Amino acid sequence: MAIVLAILIHGSESWCLTEELWDRLRRFHHQCVRAICRIAIWHVQEHRIRTVEVLKVPKLRSIEAYVRCRQLQWAGHVARMPLSRLPRMFLTAWCGHPRPQRRPDYTYGESLAAALEYTGIEQEGWMELAQDRARWKQLVNGIREPEGEVEVNAVLVRRAGA
Repeated sequence: MAIVLAILIHGSESWCLTEELWDRLRRFHHQCVRAICRIAIWHVQEHRIRTVEVLKVPKLRSIEAYVRCRQLQWAGHVARMPLSRLPRMFLTAWCGHPRPQRRPDYTYGESLAAALEYTGIEQEGWMELAQDRARWKQLVNGIREPEGEVEVNAVLVRRAGA
């Protein structure tokens, strides 16, 4: 799983994913997790196994958590750069012109704002928060899924142990 996940999200720090692309990533991630647990689509349909249950067996997070974590790690790294560095200039630049027609559907700034919202970090003071590397790392690595008690199906546990 480590190799597949690393290859899957390679370069995700700069991705600007639309909802369609998120769906494609989720589907592939779920297929890989089911393959690791040896759960066929037949098992999912017959025993009504939910994806949340499947992710809990190998103790994995959703693909959103992994990608958002990588995006925020990179954003924190750039925020700590001196203002003379090009990535920092691009991150903090302001363009006073209106966006042209046929602009990109989704920009990096909007993607970063979505990552901050996903983790519950406020957009206003995130750059000051990122200056403390240890605290930023703790916040970013602490990204968790919304907690909910889910009973794991006995068939799922038996299949994962086989």
